[in-house]
Parts: sequence; C-alpha cells; structure tokens
Amino acid sequence: MRTRAALLAVVALAGTFQAVVPALPEWLGRAVSDTLIAVLLASAAVTYARRIRREQTRRTQVAVAVGATSAALWSAGNVLFLIDELTPPTVLITPAGVLSVGAALLLPVGMHLLAPPVRGAERYRRLIDVAAVSGAVYALTWLYVLVPAQDRGTDGMTYGFATMLIGPEIVAAAVALVTMSRNLPTRAGRAPRLLGVAAVVLALTAMLALRSNVNGQPWYSLGAGAGYLLAAGLVAVTSHLETPRPVPAGTERMISGRWAFLPYVPILLAVGASAAEQIRTGRLGSVLVWVLLVTFMLVLVRQFITVAIVGRLAITLERQQAELAHQADHDALTGLPNRGYFHRSGAELVAADPGRCMVLLLDLDGFKPVNDDLGHAAGDEVLIAVAGRLRAAIRPTDLVARLGGDEFVLILTELDAEPAGLAVAHRILESITHPIGVLDTTVKIGGSIGLTLSRSGETLDTLIREADAAMYAAKSAGKGTVRRFVPAAVPAN
Repeated sequence: MRTRAALLAVVALAGTFQAVVPALPEWLGRAVSDTLIAVLLASAAVTYARRIRREQTRRTQVAVAVGATSAALWSAGNVLFLIDELTPPTVLITPAGVLSVGAALLLPVGMHLLAPPVRGAERYRRLIDVAAVSGAVYALTWLYVLVPAQDRGTDGMTYGFATMLIGPEIVAAAVALVTMSRNLPTRAGRAPRLLGVAAVVLALTAMLALRSNVNGQPWYSLGAGAGYLLAAGLVAVTSHLETPRPVPAGTERMISGRWAFLPYVPILLAVGASAAEQIRTGRLGSVLVWVLLVTFMLVLVRQFITVAIVGRLAITLERQQAELAHQADHDALTGLPNRGYFHRSGAELVAADPGRCMVLLLDLDGFKPVNDDLGHAAGDEVLIAVAGRLRAAIRPTDLVARLGGDEFVLILTELDAEPAGLAVAHRILESITHPIGVLDTTVKIGGSIGLTLSRSGETLDTLIREADAAMYAAKSAGKGTVRRFVPAAVPAN
C-alpha cells in the first residue's frame, strides 16, 4: 500500500508540474524542474547508499551501489543545470549533460543486476533482444525526430549529433524492456520493473524533448516536463523497495509469462510506422531500410536460438521423464523391477497365459551374517551380484523383481511342462552359491526357492502366497533347496 501511495504521489506531482509549467517563465520552470529532480534523486542516492552493507549477496550489493551512483550522477547533473539557469551563461551545461547520460546508462545496469541472472544460451538471446529493440526504437526516432529535424534545417542538428544525444537512452530503454520481459516473480519483480519503467520513461522523454526542440516548441511540450519528474520519482520510490531474494532462473521464467512479448512492442511499432511512411511518401530512406533489415535479421537469429533452447529443453524433459518412470518402477540398488511394477506386469503375464506360467519366490540364505560382519555396503554388493545372476538365468520373456530386503520373485512364462521351471529354479540356486567378491574378500551364500504353477482363474496375489508358503517349507527342510506348492502338503522334490 505504501508503494502504491508513493507512486500515486509521484504521478500527481509530475502531472501537476506539467499543468503549471506553461504559466511560469521558462527559466523558472526549468529551475523548479531541476530542483525537484535533484532532491528526489539525492534522496534515492542516500537511501541506496545506506542499504549497500545490508545486502546479503555480492550481486545485490553491486546492484544497490550502481543505483546509488546513477541517482547521485543524475542529481548532480540537475544541480549543474540549475546553476546554469540561475546564473549567467556558464560552461556547466556540458558536464551536466555528461552526468545525466552516465546516469541514464547506469539505470538499466542496476535493473539488470536486481533481476535473477541468466546463463548459457539465454544470455545471447537477451543480447540479441537488446540489439533488436534498440534498432526498432532508433527506427522510430529516425522517422519522428531525426528526419523532421533535417527537413526543417535545424541548426547543428545532424543525424550523427542527434543520434549521439539520444543513443544512450535508446540502449538503456532496450535493456529495460528486455529485462522487464522476463517472467520475474511478482514480489521480486517490483524493483527491477519499476527501474525499467523509469528507464523507458526517461528515454521517451528525451525523444519528446528533442522533437519539441526540432519543432521550436517549449522544452516541456508533449509531456516532457512531466516525464523527467516521473522518471526521477520512480527511481526514488524504487530505492525504498525490498531487494528481491535470489531465485533460480528456471525455464518458465526465461520463456513464458505475460511480459514475454514486451520487446516485440517497439518492433511492431517500427514496422507499422515504416509502413505508414511508405504509404504516405512512397519511399523509405536507405538508413531506415538498413536499420529495419538488421532488426529483422536479429529477430530471426533470436528465434533460431529460442528454437534451439526449447528443443534442448524438450529433449532434457523427455529424458528426465523416462528416468523418473524408470526410478518409479525399479529398485534403486539392483536395477530390477520393484514390487509395484512386478504386480502390474506379472498380473498381465499370468492372465495372458494361464497354466503355462510359474511363480518362484527366492529368499537368500546366509545373507544376514554378511551384513552383520562386513557391513551394509558388503550386503549391497551381494544383492547387486545376485540380481545380475538372476537376469542371466532367465529369458527376455520372463520377469524378475526384488520384493525387498533379500527376497526376489520371478515369473517364468511359456513353460511346456513343470520340469522346465524346476530346472530353472535349480540352476538359479547353483549360480547363487558361487563365491561373490565383496570388498577385499569373498563370501558364499545360498537360497531357498518356493514355486507354484499358475492355474486358470487364479490371481497373481494367490500365486505369490502359494510360492511364499513353499519357500518357507524349503527353509524348514534345511535351506538351499526348492519346494513346490501343493494344496495339502509341500513334499520334497
């Protein structure tokens, strides 16, 4: 609420001055304007300077220091303008102009530093945006300021001199528009966006003042009197805003948001103004044509970079989605399918081929001593080795998963007879008993397997319970063996 009230007060002050200044003598109007601007910016410089040591990051410290320097230079420049207005002609007008131009150039620098940093190809995209917007703004200036100045034969107003006068403001406005176009968080975006508005207002005011000079109108015409005050007031208000906390410059903040099309506004205006000029006069100057061509070329390059960025992001997203899907369905240690994946896929296998599938439940024997004596890292290596041996023992059409701990489950498919499944179970037990290299030693473990053959109408959960009962029977029989589930008893093979 305080920020909104301060902004309304600044707008009211600028509007009141614009309404009153025509009734004042020219020297007095300039003096009042210079005084108000100098006071506003001096207060902003002091506020920024007091905040430097309180900032938490080096980047924000530099941003606040740049803001203090810009406000101080601008204030000093207007003090020199004021002295020049109140005294006989002096040589202060030139240094005053230099200070003002320096302040205008530093303003978007501070704004850029307040915004989250960009990295990689996005940096080049922003630089191209600044160049393209600068070209579009210069094209508008060429049509509405520079060409009319030459047509009227204004003394000393050459293209080069006029460009030098407003060039810094054009670049500053371009940097401001590009930075404002980023999808900044609402709260974190207040300070940089207000500074951006100040830079754009200052650049627009400089162009209006130059056009008024070309037309022989008073310096405050076309709203220029209010413009300078408004820009200074915005800087003063921004100096009191909380410095935004650093936030990651994520993809969404780079290429999306309602501000994303802001840099295209001056480009569209330049195209429309050039089309209107072509219709009105039947020709466009060579300089304007080249400026527009270079601007369009930069826009195309920018779009190529955007396509490359989006394409790379799409590939990265696809890979991340595949990785997340794999992680969701697989055990992180062994890489085998986990319990959830097994229940989904296993149910489909059993339902698709009833009577020809076999469910095997494997529990390792001698695994706990490995964990207790050698540590969990050794136990993890044992589990990884067992998982590799299970993969090698089955066919691509079969399924193996880790249920948890040292318990594994398998589904053998397309079995022509039960003995084929029993042979696989015995082969698995034999492979597990081979020594496993763990750390600087070797260990030997075994396993117990319970199995059951699928039947029409039986669910996977039922088959797992049967295999589990058979596995416990194998444990009770002395371990290291295979037992088949039968409804009444579990006899030895």
